[in-house]
Amino acid sequence: MWFLNGVLIGIGKLKPVFLPLDRHIVITGPTRSGKTRLARRIVAWSRRPTVVLDWHGEYPYRKIDARWLKIELDIDKKWLSEILGISLNLNEPSIYFLYRAIKKAEVKTFQDVVAALDDFLVTTRSEVEMKAAIARRLEYVADVFESGYIPMAKVFTTRKPVAIDLAKLKLYEERVLVSLFVLTSLYFHYINRPVSNRVEMLLVVDEAQNILKRGDVVKYLIFETAKFGLRVVLVTNEMPQPDLLVHSSIVVTKPHFVYRLDTKRSVLIRDNNFEEIWSLI
Repeated sequence: MWFLNGVLIGIGKLKPVFLPLDRHIVITGPTRSGKTRLARRIVAWSRRPTVVLDWHGEYPYRKIDARWLKIELDIDKKWLSEILGISLNLNEPSIYFLYRAIKKAEVKTFQDVVAALDDFLVTTRSEVEMKAAIARRLEYVADVFESGYIPMAKVFTTRKPVAIDLAKLKLYEERVLVSLFVLTSLYFHYINRPVSNRVEMLLVVDEAQNILKRGDVVKYLIFETAKFGLRVVLVTNEMPQPDLLVHSSIVVTKPHFVYRLDTKRSVLIRDNNFEEIWSLI
């Protein structure tokens, strides 16, 4: 059910507790504290198109194996270098090296990236070693790009919740890579639209700590999409960085001493205001 003042998520001491959807949402708490269940409730009651980055295959929606996605590389070369770089844990010099290698090349496929790197001339031993290290990292994730046939744009036009099943991917880096390409693709999907106060779509990011620790590029993508109607629901067992929390509604499903919250119950936090939740629905 859709309410003007938000989605019903629980019962407080004296009244129901509603979660507004006017900003991004962080759901955090220890393992098995109800984070996934709450995320599913938000999806059901918001009645908005939803894409879930499903880390463990837990969400009961129409599933798309992450290996079926056709990952488009036709984006700005700087963005491409950053997304590949932070997904593969490249350092800043290596990301810049990759950018230099693909800067003037025609890059439409993953093999184009590999070929551009292979053809890039190097003159020092350190560059030879850096080039080999980047090529080795790229080879690890080659499978993600080679068999996809479902365009990302088609996933974004769904009217019913869809779960991108990351559990079928073998490597941690592959899951991070697909997650960041989905987030980047959504950014470019919305960026040219008029600014909107409406909630157009939800993106639920399961185990969000795995991408949030990837740096400022990820936070920028999340921050900017809010202006165009995309709401990101970050489901994480770690409290995110303060600058992200400032711009989000936060639900702590089960207090823990590391959160330094003066409450023994679940809580909704907005603008330094705490609303205790006696029972999550």
